[in-house]
Amino acid sequence: MKLDTFNRLPLDQKTSYMWDHGVCLAQRIIENRYILCIFEVNGFFVEAIYSRRNNRVNAILPIADIPEWEGYVDQVLTNLLKLN
Repeated sequence: MKLDTFNRLPLDQKTSYMWDHGVCLAQRIIENRYILCIFEVNGFFVEAIYSRRNNRVNAILPIADIPEWEGYVDQVLTNLLKLN
């Protein structure tokens, strides 16, 4: 599936597809209320915003620009250094 097709899916179908075909690369917790996870899905990247309060995915957004990656850079670098 291509990103443009994925983006047109309803949230419940995006969520199912992401869980079935995606790989979580990193995650972070925001204000102890949300878990933000970056997924690689068929060669494109999305950020899933998961609410800890209501135990569901609230949004899945494509990641294309550098500012959207900045929140994960330190965590990914730390994980890479642990592998060495």
